[in-house]
Amino acid sequence: MAEPIIAFDGVHKVFEGSNRVHAVDDVSLTIDAGEIFGVIGFSGAGKSTLVRLVNGLEPVTSGRLVVDGHEVSALSEKQLRAVRPDIGMIFQQFNLFGSKTIAENVAYPLRLAKWDAGRRAARVAELLAFVGLTDKADAHPSQLSGGQKQRVGIARALATSPKILLADECTSALDPQTTREVLDVLRRVNAELGVTIVLITHEMDVVRYLCDRVLIMENGRAVELGDVYQVFARPRAQVTQRFVAATMRDKPSADALGRLAATHPGRLVTVPIVDDAHTDAERSSVFARHGLEARVIYGGIIEISERPYGSLTYAVTGADTAVDAALADLAGSGGYTEHDRATLPNSEGHR
Repeated sequence: MAEPIIAFDGVHKVFEGSNRVHAVDDVSLTIDAGEIFGVIGFSGAGKSTLVRLVNGLEPVTSGRLVVDGHEVSALSEKQLRAVRPDIGMIFQQFNLFGSKTIAENVAYPLRLAKWDAGRRAARVAELLAFVGLTDKADAHPSQLSGGQKQRVGIARALATSPKILLADECTSALDPQTTREVLDVLRRVNAELGVTIVLITHEMDVVRYLCDRVLIMENGRAVELGDVYQVFARPRAQVTQRFVAATMRDKPSADALGRLAATHPGRLVTVPIVDDAHTDAERSSVFARHGLEARVIYGGIIEISERPYGSLTYAVTGADTAVDAALADLAGSGGYTEHDRATLPNSEGHR
C-alpha cells in the first residue's frame, strides 16, 4: 500500500502571546496522493493554520508532519525552501501583483526558480491555455473578473508542477456560478494532472461538489473525518450537523411544520433518502403497501458523489394501526422521524 502524501501525527500549533491560542490541537490524519481532501470549520476553527503547516508557512509546535516523504516539522527554513516548489497555494484574495500582466504573474514563481526566458514563456502559455485565459496574457488583474483572477491564481500555483495544491478559502469571494467554474478547474487539475488538493472552506456545498473526503474542525481539533457522502448522510458531531443542515434545508423548521400541519391532515413523518442497501423505492412504497395515503409536503434531494441524499416529509393519512406498521417497516430500512402535532406552533393539532 502506498504511503500517504501528507501525514499528521499528534500535531499541535500554539501561538504564544498575551492570549495564548491552541490553533491546532493534537491532529492526526493522512491524505492520499491524488485525493481531493476538504477541511471545513467555522471561523477560528484552525483550518487555515492547519494548511499553512503543510508548506511550513507556520512551524509545527509539537508532533510530526510528513509531506511527500519530508518531515517538514523537522526542517529548517532553508530546507523548506527546497520542498515548497512541490506545494502550490491559492488564496481567497488572489494575491496577484497589480502592476504585472497576467503572464508576468504566472511567471513569477518560475523567475524565483531561475527558469530561463524561453522555458518560462512556454510554461506560462501552457498554463494560461489550461485555465482558459490565453487571451488575457497581456491584461492586468484590474481588468479581470473575480473568477478570472482566481484562475490566474491557480495557473501561478501550478507553475512549478507541484504534487500538492493547497487552496485556502479560494471561492469565498466569488458568486455561486463563478465558484462552480473555479471548482471545475480544480477538478481538472486533480483528474488530468494528478495533483493532490487540500481545500480549506467554510462552505459545505463546495465540499459536496468537489471533495473525496472531508475533515471537520472545531476549536483546533479534528472532530469528524470521513467519506463526504457518509459525513453528509450520518453526521456525528454537532458542528457537522449544523453544516449539513445549513446546506441541505431539506427538513422543515418547527414553524414550517406548524403551518403545514394546519393545512394537511394526518401524521407527519420525515423519511431520509440515503443511497444504501435499502432503495428509495422501498421506502416510498411502504405507505402504499399498508393502504395509506402519503402526500409529500416538504423535502429536498441533492447528489453527492453521484449518489442521492436528502429527505422527504409526508402527511400520512389512514388507520393508526396501519401507520404504526408502516413506520415499523421504515425503522428497519433507514429510519424515520415522526413529528408530534401537539408540540408544533400554528398547528390546530388535527390528525
